Amino acid sequence: MKKVLLIMFVFIVLVLKADDKQTVDEHLLTIKSAQQEAVDEGDVEKLKEISTKLERLSTFGDKEWLVNYYLALNNYRISTILYENKEMSAKYLESSKEMIQKSIEGKDDFADSHALFASILGMEIGFKPELGMTNGMKSAQELEKAKKLDPENPRAYMIEGTSKLYTPKMFGGGVDKAIALFEKSEELFLQEENREIYPDWGSDEIYVWLGNAYKEKKEDSVATEFYKKALEVNPDCGWAKVLLGEFEQGKEEAQ
Repeated sequence: MKKVLLIMFVFIVLVLKADDKQTVDEHLLTIKSAQQEAVDEGDVEKLKEISTKLERLSTFGDKEWLVNYYLALNNYRISTILYENKEMSAKYLESSKEMIQKSIEGKDDFADSHALFASILGMEIGFKPELGMTNGMKSAQELEKAKKLDPENPRAYMIEGTSKLYTPKMFGGGVDKAIALFEKSEELFLQEENREIYPDWGSDEIYVWLGNAYKEKKEDSVATEFYKKALEVNPDCGWAKVLLGEFEQGKEEAQ
């Protein structure tokens, strides 16, 4: 019975590969779109479904390193959405870390993988403070690799900006340094052309980060303008909607 099931499994995989190997690019385009939609909605269940599809796609052999990048990104997104549930968030972050390392093993010269790895390492410090020094240094190294590989990658500068935003001035961080990096990222996003199957996320998020930075500076009116700008870029940006809603609610309560 086990032998029959094994033969059936191998047959199904071979059929799927024969049918889908030539259309991995099409699958990735569809998944990119679905992933962005799920992130906008904060829909963890949709993101879990996308992870399952990516795991299946990774068995086809074509562009496995890129599939693993998107799987890492997908689980990273789940982790951020579930951040209040520390146990589940940490679980998905660990999975994200494993997948991005696997992606880098498959292709070490892809800037976006190193940038995402840097962000994952930074977030991991929130769960394991004892890794602060080790992960901090490693994250900085990964960002330098990303910028060296692709000096015009907007996500690398955005991720570096988030790191500076939450790093105390005495350790080389600070809101002003973060804003300078976010502005550099914004400039590069405006120049970024259609990347087809490759990562292009973040053109709306950069304005949310700029808004967050100005919020740290107590410049709420500037912050709200950046959140509105994020919605001009992506009218479905759920993060910007939530933050604008919080501002509106605060105004109402103050009256």
